[in-house]
Amino acid sequence: MSEPVAVVGDALVDEVDGASIVGGAALNVAVGLARLGVPARLIAMVGDDAPGRLVREHCAAHGVELLATDAPHGTAVAAAVRDGGTMRYEFNDAGRQRFVDLAGLEVVLEAAPLVVVSCLALEHPEQIAPLRSLSRSTERLLIDPNARPAYLRGDGARERFAVGLDALAARSLLVKLSDEDAELVYGEDAGETAARWLETGTEAVAITRGADGARIVTGQGWVDAFVPSLPAPIVDTIGAGDSVLASLTASVVAGDHRHGWAGPLERAMAVAAATTRSAGGLLQLPE
Repeated sequence: MSEPVAVVGDALVDEVDGASIVGGAALNVAVGLARLGVPARLIAMVGDDAPGRLVREHCAAHGVELLATDAPHGTAVAAAVRDGGTMRYEFNDAGRQRFVDLAGLEVVLEAAPLVVVSCLALEHPEQIAPLRSLSRSTERLLIDPNARPAYLRGDGARERFAVGLDALAARSLLVKLSDEDAELVYGEDAGETAARWLETGTEAVAITRGADGARIVTGQGWVDAFVPSLPAPIVDTIGAGDSVLASLTASVVAGDHRHGWAGPLERAMAVAAATTRSAGGLLQLPE
């Protein structure tokens, strides 16, 4: 593989109980790929500010090349606020006005063996246009919508996001989808969404259901995999879904999916289980 996998999406800093933790779904996937031995290049909106420096240091420490796009509002920061027994996140202006400017990066995207999209502003037609124009897109485009309520509060934002996601899904080798994503974006079960996408050209849909495991659906049927039980207790589930996407992407790079999705999905569940046994979103390798 001459060029690294291109990962496009969010990179941010979480402020939790006074600590600054580098994260973001796309960043977690890119770092996860590097930890799995797959060269990765992260394309994300990162500013020349203190949070941006943390993101750059984190990428460098894990061997991920960062292509920082224009960040007129700086780097995205998500402040965690405790709400009873749960956490909710409040984003700064950069987070609320997220946009990864891909203008001028067409050559980079075309050269990548795979393009992985995670937590991107799909509600903006100009955001998805460069991805829709990718050559051989159905062979190398992987998507995780990572739909978040905080990003879809504006008038018509959810509906526009649905249109953008449908357009890219129809050109994708694999779309990772959670039940929460399907309910938020379409108001339907993930199985319904998967069936609809397969009819429009999506090659495979990975439906993740947390502790209940996952299913990959294709036009030829489906395979299921459960999350293996481990002796160590679960610490948190941050980054578990991102580790699944990273693992499945690594399997595609290796060509393992050509023999069926059962093996890749089982490995992805093992990686996710290991990741939940450690704090934070850093992908962990199963023993």
